[in-house]
Amino acid sequence: MSRGIFEQIGVIKAEQLTQGPQTPGQNRKKALEAGPLWVGECHVTALDAPSQWHHHKEFDSVMYMLSGRIRVDYGENGEHSFEIGKGDYAYFPRRVIHRAQIVEGGDDVHYVFVRLGEGETLVNVDGPGGVAPLEE
Repeated sequence: MSRGIFEQIGVIKAEQLTQGPQTPGQNRKKALEAGPLWVGECHVTALDAPSQWHHHKEFDSVMYMLSGRIRVDYGENGEHSFEIGKGDYAYFPRRVIHRAQIVEGGDDVHYVFVRLGEGETLVNVDGPGGVAPLEE
């Protein structure tokens, strides 16, 4: 029988979260990092303007909205978008440049995310520019 990435059951209390990589407009906290797994939460603060464009390098990500509603812009020129609200999920392939802005919820817009990959989890960029370069 093969072992997974966890040796035993564990708990991470809210006060144990640590500061995660930041994007202007999105305040992330890390709950855990184990092998290729990276789990955390985000408080979206991009109310009057969208967050900075960014991507998650070599990580595929899944997010689950806890509260509020955001619009996510993406695409070669930022021409595509979708909205996601409380109870909704979204997934982001690695290196897809995107940004978020609050549509509803004021200062109470939060989501949880799970990432699988390796290396740095975040690269902030100047614009949508299509696909992120392979080497930074």
